[in-house]
Amino acid sequence: MERIAIFAALRWECRPVVRRLRQAVRKNVGNRTVWVGAAPNREVWVVKTGVGLERAALVADAVVAGEHFDLVVSTGCAGALAARLEPGHLAFATAVRHAGGGDPWPCDAAAREGLVRAAEGAGLRSCAGPFVCSPTVLASRAQKRAAAADGAIAVDMEGASIAACAAAAGVPFAAVRAILDTADTELADDGAFLDPDTGAVKPLALAGYVARRPSAIAQLLAMQRMMSAAQRALDTFFAAWLGRD
Repeated sequence: MERIAIFAALRWECRPVVRRLRQAVRKNVGNRTVWVGAAPNREVWVVKTGVGLERAALVADAVVAGEHFDLVVSTGCAGALAARLEPGHLAFATAVRHAGGGDPWPCDAAAREGLVRAAEGAGLRSCAGPFVCSPTVLASRAQKRAAAADGAIAVDMEGASIAACAAAAGVPFAAVRAILDTADTELADDGAFLDPDTGAVKPLALAGYVARRPSAIAQLLAMQRMMSAAQRALDTFFAAWLGRD
């Protein structure tokens, strides 16, 4: 039986995977939530990391170093850097690198092909290419253009740490992300009112943000719609991939 560890930053990003598992049991590894359950011919661990490289590195090291896995997968949402990607599309990584530079971590081609086949079978639109992993949200078009200069198609905030951990353990690595915002989307500075461990909105901080920027309400509502599109894509994808024998 294949053992897979699937890492995502936030609970809503974990939920599309967990709901496809049979007999899922929740436990803690360190101070992070892990669900362990079954899919056809697979034992699947779903690990909530929290947002960012450091949080992802800590929990990935704790999980992967202490268990044997046949595949490590990074998932959740990502920002588009390629113009052809829109909210609800899927992006598959061919390699993942830090925004600050350094050598990229390659992704396992055979694993990626299996993920892409599942997406195609489910009728999801997708493309494959390099990912860049940023320590901060790329909120402006200019930041996104700079990150895409070497051909990256999507940006996330945890994948490089998870890829590095998988490489150190000698485990194949793959990444599939649902696109949240387009390359032209100007994002709200949501870091001030979202909890980086849970993704939950901090009500007082949000109220203060909207009071200072009333025009942000429309932008926040648009972000909610984009998040819904990304979650639907992840739901559809994991239903297809984890449902296969």
